[in-house]
Amino acid sequence: MTRKKVIFLSLLIIPVIFLFGLFIKVQDPKLWYMCPGCIVRPVHYTYDYSKNDFRILPKVHCAEDPPFLVLLVTNTHDRREAREAIRQTWGKERVIQGHKVVTYFLFGIKTDGNAKDEQDLLRESDLHKDIIQQEFQDTYHNLTIKTLMGLEWITNFCPQATYAMKTDSDMFVNPFYLVELLLKKNQTSNFFTGFLKPNDGPIRYIFSKWYISKDEYPEQKYPPFCSGTGYVFSVDVAKKIYNISSTVPYFKLEDVYVGMCLDRLKIPLQELHSKITFHPDTPQFSVCAYRNLVTSHQIPPQQIVLYWEAMERTEDEKC
Repeated sequence: MTRKKVIFLSLLIIPVIFLFGLFIKVQDPKLWYMCPGCIVRPVHYTYDYSKNDFRILPKVHCAEDPPFLVLLVTNTHDRREAREAIRQTWGKERVIQGHKVVTYFLFGIKTDGNAKDEQDLLRESDLHKDIIQQEFQDTYHNLTIKTLMGLEWITNFCPQATYAMKTDSDMFVNPFYLVELLLKKNQTSNFFTGFLKPNDGPIRYIFSKWYISKDEYPEQKYPPFCSGTGYVFSVDVAKKIYNISSTVPYFKLEDVYVGMCLDRLKIPLQELHSKITFHPDTPQFSVCAYRNLVTSHQIPPQQIVLYWEAMERTEDEKC
């Protein structure tokens, strides 16, 4: 066999072997040792969320000065630019129609980091006093743990708040419109809203980011849930979800998992407005459009600042 043929065959065979190995790994969780950073967990087990100690806790005074709305933003160490953009714009502490709105960022432990990464985060926490961190590996499939950490925090340290929102650091949030809608809704217990997904089911395509095997979830349809890009709930619901989570088997898709908890609790999802206000996609920007939405997804930090400044400049203009 000529040298060229050997090279050609090698180029064909190596990708096939790689894809076959990936297929086997995804199909069989027992072989996830092949995936650095992946966490091997049995299927259908319950997770003890209370076992994770808090590493960083902001000093809050919720009893003396209770916020109306707490924004909980999932984040990672390397997204500091996004945090700074949010602090300058929609996440800045403010009073809206006489109601206080505050923001906190949620963290685990950086899996490939070192002591300097954690020291930098501590310094950032000392400066801004808006970081919450627990001792768990900060990976995509641990978003469920990170979200439950946020619910645990608000249950234990800020139960006097009226509402909370879980969202992500690549989001544009309009807190002015959100507060306006919540005041109109005026439901302060058993309330949960966002972009409703009442008929979604598991994705069986193995190369999808959201792939779920039949071992993990054999049913064809999930309980109703809200997109994890942004959902809002009365603070009593945070405690109820956190308490029941010890009996609900762990599921790596956090928005679906929260829906499973709500299903157990018999708390229905509700629309906040007759029109779509929570957008899991990216509506084209215009001042008038963004005045009348709560969330927009996949917005880079620079655009968050640009959009916010544009809305501030035209605050007194009519649409």
